[in-house]
Amino acid sequence: MIKVYIVGEDPVTYTIIKKVLFYCSDQIKIISELPARGGEVKNKVSKFNRLSEHFPVILLMDLDNYTCAPELLDRLISNKNKNFIFNIAVDEAEAWLMADREGFSRYFSIDLNLIPKAIKTKQGGRKALKEMEFPYKSSMFFTHNLVPKSRNANVIRQFTPITGAAKGPEYNFGMLPFIQDFWDIDNAKSNSDSLNRMIDRIKRLESQ
Repeated sequence: MIKVYIVGEDPVTYTIIKKVLFYCSDQIKIISELPARGGEVKNKVSKFNRLSEHFPVILLMDLDNYTCAPELLDRLISNKNKNFIFNIAVDEAEAWLMADREGFSRYFSIDLNLIPKAIKTKQGGRKALKEMEFPYKSSMFFTHNLVPKSRNANVIRQFTPITGAAKGPEYNFGMLPFIQDFWDIDNAKSNSDSLNRMIDRIKRLESQ
């Protein structure tokens, strides 16, 4: 049994980590969810790196507005320990969820043709990577572009932002059951190389 700590930016990323861990192995046990939110994660990266000298630490954060994952990683840490499993979702964790296009469409009652597709894109490296393509941040695309077109009134109520808010009043309450019970990682990973890299890192951890 491999014991690990996990770190996310919000309930969505914590739930994704748990789902991916379960997908990869039944030999991984979570010691604790280390508390951190948004910018706090960036500020505590060195602390998490030191902790990984004793137990593996699996972190997931959003790429957001950075050009590529290596750029963000270089800005945050040097001399990363091998057991600090640092994962960056391109462009956000919501992009990984929508990478399961068929499942996302069915669950949220949104026409499949409205959900963006994956494309090959250069992100600062030599190799083009396959990721979902959005005209702006994927979470905002979901709440502002897709949610109003849902055929489910409850989805509209949960996810439509109230004036001045970035997300709907029941965003986490509505999103977490999809991740836990319906998100198909096999479908999603075919549309996201950054998700595939997280899966590969966790599987390598088990084989060490």
